[in-house]
Amino acid sequence: MARKPAGMKRRAHGLPNERELADLASGITDLPEQLDLVHVTAVGYGKDIVACERIETRECDLFGRRLVYAFLARPAYRFRDGATKSDQISRFPMVFVISPGNLGTPFHAYPFDTGAACSGVFGDPSNRTRPLEDYDLGPNLDAARRHVSWAFGSNRNYYDGDLKPDLAGTLRPYQMAATGFLAVAGLAATGHNQPDKRASAIEIAYDKHVPLRGNVRLVVLPQQFIEDGEGRNIAFVRQLEALGLAWETYDWRPNEAPDFYLDEITRIVRDFLDQSGQL
Repeated sequence: MARKPAGMKRRAHGLPNERELADLASGITDLPEQLDLVHVTAVGYGKDIVACERIETRECDLFGRRLVYAFLARPAYRFRDGATKSDQISRFPMVFVISPGNLGTPFHAYPFDTGAACSGVFGDPSNRTRPLEDYDLGPNLDAARRHVSWAFGSNRNYYDGDLKPDLAGTLRPYQMAATGFLAVAGLAATGHNQPDKRASAIEIAYDKHVPLRGNVRLVVLPQQFIEDGEGRNIAFVRQLEALGLAWETYDWRPNEAPDFYLDEITRIVRDFLDQSGQL
């Protein structure tokens, strides 16, 4: 029987959090441009989000509270059945690009997908001897920006998942959370044979609903959910227009897998961030 990859664990109750990564970047004052956030869901859920005009919190078993999750800039999604082909458009990605300026203070910021880290998705590179909380960047967006500067050097390098080439040489062996982060983040690098962008995508969580109006700058969704050549989804288009939401589309085809569109969606979001001066 294959061994199940071990993941990171939460810190034992009563022990102080160390936040080693946050401390390493704490002295950085020249911060990069604030990046938008990206929330990815399936079209079936995204339709309901647009109808209720907000991204609602959902129960998170890992942190024991209701949260809205997003990544800083990257559409680094992986659906549970993402590699499975389907002819149901409701299972495919819908992306909300969100300006965080009006959202207030986030609940937390982490340098990778916490759910993936704790479920063992990152496998052996993950240092399971260090608790998850050692990687906590702190509950504010400036901490995320400092981490981008410390680990990647620029927003563009961060979007591509490319760490500073000399970063490992600046660390001491006893800085275990930092060296553990480098091992995990390397899984997202451009040259990796199976890059997983979740491994260094900064996770931002909020413990309150996120209204679409005035916050969402772009929606990315299948063209065929808007118009399929035979008809137009007029009711849904009117909902988007009423909320003042711009959208871009990718060309969906039945009996592909949701993960198949990751590269195309990544390009669309990158172009948007580039055109808006964030990269």
